[in-house]
Amino acid sequence: MNIPRQIPAMTLKDVVLFPNAIMPLRIFEKRYRLMLSEVLKSDRMFVVVAQRDKVGTDEQIDEPPFEVATAGLIRVSKTNTDGTSLVMLEGISRVRIESIANETPYRVLNIQPFDTIVDNEKPVPRNDILEAMRQNHKLGGEVTKEILKYVSGVKDNSAFVDLVAYALCHRTIRKQAMLEIQRLHKRAEMLLNDILSINMQLSIQGSLPESDLGKNIERN
Repeated sequence: MNIPRQIPAMTLKDVVLFPNAIMPLRIFEKRYRLMLSEVLKSDRMFVVVAQRDKVGTDEQIDEPPFEVATAGLIRVSKTNTDGTSLVMLEGISRVRIESIANETPYRVLNIQPFDTIVDNEKPVPRNDILEAMRQNHKLGGEVTKEILKYVSGVKDNSAFVDLVAYALCHRTIRKQAMLEIQRLHKRAEMLLNDILSINMQLSIQGSLPESDLGKNIERN
């Protein structure tokens, strides 16, 4: 799918969209309601970009965006009686933000492709990720049978890694870091290490008596 080089954007705090993932969005601000109305009349695409913290007191840009974001395609849009809308946005492609073209009436970005790089000599640890997810489920983590069944059926490795990361990674800065890793095997290794780290924490917690666990939480 061709992504336009100039595209409307929503800059949102603590929100990171991945390609292939579906994100529900409630559109209620006036600027975004206008954006949605115009986007629905054209290619039904806009970018979701995470808002970073300002790096200095002299920074002039409001809602400063990270450099890498995800272009999404509106799959469903339902307008409510109060004028707000519920949108189901499917992530389509990573993009790199070159500059801000306009701020009014809503933000429009100049972007470039930021395609995933697949190195065939460095395989993706797909089976290791799936096994770590199975262990997470056994340890009482967030992985459900439904998640396992769904991602196991995803054939494309890039889509597989992105969907697992979107489902299991909750810290914004970590999700953004994964979004910005262009080489697939490195992205997959980062994801695997995160799941293994979570499993280790779950395993330690499970091996402690409830009273000792409470003491440990209080100390930290």
